[in-house]
Amino acid sequence: MDTKSSPFPTWVEIDLNAVAYNTRAVLKIAGAPMMAVVKSNAYGFGAPQIARTVLDAGAGQLAVARFGEARVLREAGITAPVLVFGMVTQPEVDEAIAQEVTLTLHSFETAKQFAQRANAAGRQVRVHLKVDTGFGRLGVLPEEVIGLVRTSYELGGITVDGIYSHLAMADEAPDHPVTRQQIERFSGVLDSLQAAGLRPRWAHLGNSAAAFGLPAARFDMVRVGTALLGMKPFYFQPFPTELQRVIRWKAQVASCRLLPAGWGVSYGHEYVTVAPEWIATLPVGYGDGFRRLPGNQVLVEGQRAPVVGRVCNDMCMVRLPHAVPAGTEVVLIGRQGGEEITTDELIDRWHTSQADIVSSINLRVPRVYPSMERSG
Repeated sequence: MDTKSSPFPTWVEIDLNAVAYNTRAVLKIAGAPMMAVVKSNAYGFGAPQIARTVLDAGAGQLAVARFGEARVLREAGITAPVLVFGMVTQPEVDEAIAQEVTLTLHSFETAKQFAQRANAAGRQVRVHLKVDTGFGRLGVLPEEVIGLVRTSYELGGITVDGIYSHLAMADEAPDHPVTRQQIERFSGVLDSLQAAGLRPRWAHLGNSAAAFGLPAARFDMVRVGTALLGMKPFYFQPFPTELQRVIRWKAQVASCRLLPAGWGVSYGHEYVTVAPEWIATLPVGYGDGFRRLPGNQVLVEGQRAPVVGRVCNDMCMVRLPHAVPAGTEVVLIGRQGGEEITTDELIDRWHTSQADIVSSINLRVPRVYPSMERSG
């Protein structure tokens, strides 16, 4: 989509063909079934669209953080297995049972809650048990797992279909000692379950990083989210050649004016022109997710242009070497000509993670899917 056809001041383009390509690439590398993570509206990319794409490309299951996200998938007609990572309220348990959504069993208290609601409905609730191997968030300790599985079956109404844990340091380095310790703890739990005849069908620990660099963490299935969306799995390694970029965040120039020397720009006049300068105003600001941090740049006519002055809620200003017409396409994330601004680059500039960068793009910024437009 270019500005001649775009009805939006700023928008995000998402390449679903690249998402499908990445899904097939990760499946090939991991050599294991995949649970595709589409939480937080698929990190802002659009959960129903991403879910359909990854399922068509070979993913077998989906995962979200909250039940409301699972509801969105079911309402979109997606019938694949969906695991909810987080806590659920009692009304959500009832709806999950009716919608055949898999819940996380993370304590003896949740086992009692799930069993009571399932037995009242005369149905089974499918769960994946969460074991805390060293993250300190949700889950029972390794030595409590067998007791929880046995309790769940004694209570009735619960089918323990899987067991999982979450790695704390996998994206830092493949051989981090904390990661090795977590893998060993998880393996020990599985050995104990196997010996007791209680091992569930699915055991999963590995995330995007594990799919690429941690074969020992893959087990029965890998959980992959950001890698499918074109984000590198390891912070301190180059972008994998096996993946394709997915996102392009664009805007169009609202105005471009020649301001005189000594003219203040934006709140606080932190930037003042030192000579007559071409200043373009863009209709995008921190209210859209474009951070109010120093050093921001955008691409205009295939060249980097610095953001000057404070980023406003709805607008920002950039310095250009010459005038450009209103409506000129600007790229905030993505490629234009021979230049590219990637989420990798923004990790350091914005002091955060790639997932945070893309998830923080406000929903008022429209998401468009050029590959869907072409195929439609």
